[in-house]
Amino acid sequence: MSDFEVKPSQFDRRAEYERIARERAITEREATRVSRRALFRASAECLISAAVGAIIIGAGWHTTDREWGHICVLTGLIVGYGGITWALARAYRAGEERGDW
Repeated sequence: MSDFEVKPSQFDRRAEYERIARERAITEREATRVSRRALFRASAECLISAAVGAIIIGAGWHTTDREWGHICVLTGLIVGYGGITWALARAYRAGEERGDW
C-alpha cells in the first residue's frame, strides 16, 4: 500500500455522513431564516405602502375641492400600487441573487 491510500479502519463513513448532515442542517436553518426575514420584510413594505396610499386617498375624499380630491385619489393609487410593485420587484431580485429560485 502506498502512503496516500486510506485504510478502511482509518475512515469512518458514518461519522463523516453525520458531519455532513450537521453542516447541511445548519446551512438550511440559515437559508430558511434569511428567506423568512425577506418574506416578512416584503410583506411589511406592501402593507405600509398600501396604508400610505389609503391615507392619501382618504384625504382626497375629505377635500371639498373637486380638483384637489381627484389629485389626491390618483396620487394615493400611484403611491399604493407603486410601492407594492417596488417592494415585490426588490424582493424578487434579492431572492434571485440569494438563489431562492
